[in-house]
Amino acid sequence: TKYSGNQTITTDSYSGSYRLRESGRGNGIKTYNMQQRTTYANAVDFTDNDNYWNNFNANYDEVATDAHWAAEKYYDYLLNEHGRNSLDNSGFALLSYVHYDFEYSNAFWDGYRMTYGDGDGSYWTPLTSVDIAGHEMTHGLTSFTADLIYQDESGALNEAFSDIFGTALE
Repeated sequence: TKYSGNQTITTDSYSGSYRLRESGRGNGIKTYNMQQRTTYANAVDFTDNDNYWNNFNANYDEVATDAHWAAEKYYDYLLNEHGRNSLDNSGFALLSYVHYDFEYSNAFWDGYRMTYGDGDGSYWTPLTSVDIAGHEMTHGLTSFTADLIYQDESGALNEAFSDIFGTALE
């Protein structure tokens, strides 16, 4: 990974290579490449020929393993520490979309998935560290539990819970 060093992740084999998908946790964990675009339907799999994800390159593909590993750890955290089967307690699939847009300096939960930008190329680096990923997934957890309105005090609580759980995951 870019931010968390060498980690063990679960992938699946597909058409003679491996991709960042796993089915052993809830309804799955999948990590996709947006290729600096904004249309989710055009996202593609990250693949690796030998399942050793040493994918450091000019596209920063190593950050995909950060997002994937963080989703695995978040699922495990919810299950082991809180007895929850993913965000909705029914195995909600954790979908991560990496390389969103060009020089996009943010990450977000949109009600269905986590999306991560690569930063601006100077000040911001790709936003897939474990605490950021945990923060975004917690927005999903909050929407399935407290469903706080994202404004004023309840919006501040939503952000605070996301920061707390992101740090707890880290």
